[in-house]
Amino acid sequence: MEYIKGYDTEATLYTADGREILVLRLQLSDEDAVLNEWATHFREQYRYLDDLDFEREGTGLPREEFLRNYVFPGNKRPGPSTRVGDFCEILVADYIEFVWNYFVPRIRYRNKFNRNTSPQGSDVIGFKMGLSPSPKDEAIIFEVKGASDPKGRQEGYERLQAAVDDSNKDITRFAETLNATKMKLRDMRKMDQAKMVARFQNITDKPYIIKYGASAVLTEKKFDDKDMAKVTTYGRNDDMELIVIHTKDLKALIDELYRRAALC
Repeated sequence: MEYIKGYDTEATLYTADGREILVLRLQLSDEDAVLNEWATHFREQYRYLDDLDFEREGTGLPREEFLRNYVFPGNKRPGPSTRVGDFCEILVADYIEFVWNYFVPRIRYRNKFNRNTSPQGSDVIGFKMGLSPSPKDEAIIFEVKGASDPKGRQEGYERLQAAVDDSNKDITRFAETLNATKMKLRDMRKMDQAKMVARFQNITDKPYIIKYGASAVLTEKKFDDKDMAKVTTYGRNDDMELIVIHTKDLKALIDELYRRAALC
């Protein structure tokens, strides 16, 4: 994914209790080829074209209209907040996959019962393993929060703190997320991926490493590097990765990517 090259790593920040925060600034390309590749990848988080064409059969609607009206979160509440949440989770999933080289199952936003609500389960999960199970295998579970409105009530550091706090729920949601992910991959006939997820369903007999993460994706005006020192991870998991991603105008980026994603 070419858009990944737009990330700049900024100076490392630290929480109140000394935990490192990886800070990334996303600079957007103005090249149509880069943005269109990204938009196609983004749309595929919701629908592949063959599934989309089958689904819209009988409706008489073109792809763009069907995606806007039946697939992507809408413009009425709670649609806009769901758009932000979906986008920010996909952004973090991309980083974990394309930069950190985890396998990230891409099933979370497919066939939502209600397009305007967020899916249940862990926000982002990723896996690393070899050809056979090993105690060195890894599963990583990320909680993601976003802030696209510069006039929003919460500050950027508060969004990261909320992600840290909510990550405590992930251990209870993880087992359910694993099973739902495995079954959806099977339904998609991705049996190799389903079996890879199944490897992580029995940590007692087949131990592996579990890591946790918390991320805030922020519009630039919500990012204040000095405020990040107010975040605390006391009492949280030792293996917790913290990421802050900020970009110039997050809301405009989200709107533009959904617009391009519908033009398939």
